[in-house]
Amino acid sequence: MDSKEFKTYCESSIKKYAQEKIRVATWSSATAEKQAAAEFQRLLPQGVATPANYLLKIIMSADVVGNLWLARVTQEPATAYIYDFEILPAFQNQGLGTQAINLSCKFAQQHGFTKIRLHVFGGNQRAVHVYQKANFVTTDIMMERKL
Repeated sequence: MDSKEFKTYCESSIKKYAQEKIRVATWSSATAEKQAAAEFQRLLPQGVATPANYLLKIIMSADVVGNLWLARVTQEPATAYIYDFEILPAFQNQGLGTQAINLSCKFAQQHGFTKIRLHVFGGNQRAVHVYQKANFVTTDIMMERKL
């Protein structure tokens, strides 16, 4: 991504991330977008130039079909973390998610990583399905109950 694409990506991703945090009742609707923006700023303080972060466009036949944000885990330098992954709605259900994840694994290997980790929001069965097809395994499940 270049700086202009990054700005557009952040605006969209911050809103989507805030909505997911509201949906799973982690953040309130009054503060979610502000909290999401703060988290993006903390993780990407230098934007696309933030060291150890890879902000990638997923392209098929000259069309941008999605985005992927991969970063080095500070405490585990051989581990990459997928902070964000999206196939745009017009390109979903065509197997592109699985292909993109498999390509991201190759990219990570080429950059010296030996493992990739990610988080999936509860209830996102579409994402779970894609990751399972790409041989990811569940390592932790967090649950909560409102009282």
